[in-house]
Amino acid sequence: MAIPFLNNITLNNNEIQNVRLHNTGTSNNAAGQIFFNTGVKLAQYYIDAIDGWVSLKEYTFGDGDYIDANITGTAAKPIITPDLSATAVTGNIDATKYLRGDNKWAEISTIPGTYSWEFDGDSGPTQTVLSTDTVTFEGGTKITTLASAGDILKISHDLQTQTDSTSVASPADGATFTVVDSVTRDTTGHATGLNVKTITLPSFPTIPTVGDGQINGVTSGLGISGSMSATANQSGDTTFTVASNASIGPTVSTLMHRDTSGYGYVVTPASGDSSTKIPTTEWVNQKLTGLLEFKGGFSANTGVIANTSPAEYLTDNAARVAVEVGDYYVVTIAGDFFSNPLTPLTPGDSVIVQTAAVAGASVEGDFIVVQSDTDLATDAVVGLGNVKKSAVATLDGISVAYSAGTASVGLDIQGLTYITSTLATVDLQGIEIPIYNGEAATAANEKIEIADLVTLINDKYNDRGTIAIGDLAGTVTHNMGTKNTIVQTIDQNGDTVFCDITRTTSTVTATISVAQTAATGGIITILVQKIG
Repeated sequence: MAIPFLNNITLNNNEIQNVRLHNTGTSNNAAGQIFFNTGVKLAQYYIDAIDGWVSLKEYTFGDGDYIDANITGTAAKPIITPDLSATAVTGNIDATKYLRGDNKWAEISTIPGTYSWEFDGDSGPTQTVLSTDTVTFEGGTKITTLASAGDILKISHDLQTQTDSTSVASPADGATFTVVDSVTRDTTGHATGLNVKTITLPSFPTIPTVGDGQINGVTSGLGISGSMSATANQSGDTTFTVASNASIGPTVSTLMHRDTSGYGYVVTPASGDSSTKIPTTEWVNQKLTGLLEFKGGFSANTGVIANTSPAEYLTDNAARVAVEVGDYYVVTIAGDFFSNPLTPLTPGDSVIVQTAAVAGASVEGDFIVVQSDTDLATDAVVGLGNVKKSAVATLDGISVAYSAGTASVGLDIQGLTYITSTLATVDLQGIEIPIYNGEAATAANEKIEIADLVTLINDKYNDRGTIAIGDLAGTVTHNMGTKNTIVQTIDQNGDTVFCDITRTTSTVTATISVAQTAATGGIITILVQKIG
């Protein structure tokens, strides 16, 4: 319903902007009243009993060059019946005439060019097209025209049939062949000419052949059979022997000794020889003795070595793999090493083989266990630990986030359950919030029930009073000590009404111009709230 204003409103010559008139079919006959009559769709105002209601549409119409206003009725309520003022040049006005620029009706047949028009081509005489003529758009070379429904003329370029051919040539050095060097096109993209170019291949020099089995100009049969001596292209012109078979051992003068399978062998150098010499497998094994070799990760719970298919086992299986001194494994899944509860391992721990064992024979004592962590922390012992948020409902709201090993702990208000969902069934006295009591004898963190907080605020920052039935004013005396108050007034129906409000630092007075009755709203309640 509308909000009643119980006193006059003075706008001090300010505008009422974006106002919509009262929409109704009837209204009170009070001088100066204005409303929008929904029955006749007009804005109206009331003058008096004689003139009654007047529509807000007074205006003046005059005759124009082409229009006669034909005004009847009164000045306040004019009736306008406009007519065209044009007259016919000859005869009566009918559907075969049009209105000319001089405001005269004339025959359509007199419009210049209505029944004939002309066109020209690139050549030939100008042609005149009459109303009964049909113009034909004729296609020319490579051009086709097509007329279709909807007054559509489609002009198309005919497709060009293309015949391709292929050929194969294998010119020798010094021979020639022909290629298309360039294609000349006109402005429409049509090919107008080809430039054909003859290509001559260069003559290649004669590559001298090397005789069978020749090394340094010495021939030893077809390929190399037996052995021969040749001078190597190096300082000192060292002579070495090339053998076609593996009949001799890896001596100083032999290039490479190969066995019947084709594997090459060299002499194992003595320990400490230059690293630039070719090492043998034996020499490498000697040097690697006692070194660590990373073998992979494994589950300390099951003994399965990571990324093996079928599964291979380091521990806890009769078919566990053979191990060599220096084998290095890292724990990826926690468990008891060799199912020994006295040797618990966690991810990051590692084991190193100190005693070699064949497949299925290794024991826990063959390994050195390297722990990657310390003991877990307790209240009394410094050690490894982590921080996580509690899963207990009464401790909700703590947020924990890790970054580069650092835990950030804070109050996660956004992560709490919104209590609105349960407010209907929860007593406000059962809802508590934390506060800091700085006015206590000893300042401390305390808690308070929301119900008590609401009561405290209401008593300190709110007050009320009334305007009784038949009275024109009501005063509320308060202890807020300020004029900074919000005042609302409502009638006994709970509807908002507007009164004239006067404020002091200790009182609020509401005044109306016409006393209320039970029928017009009854008792008015004055609500006062301190701000700031």
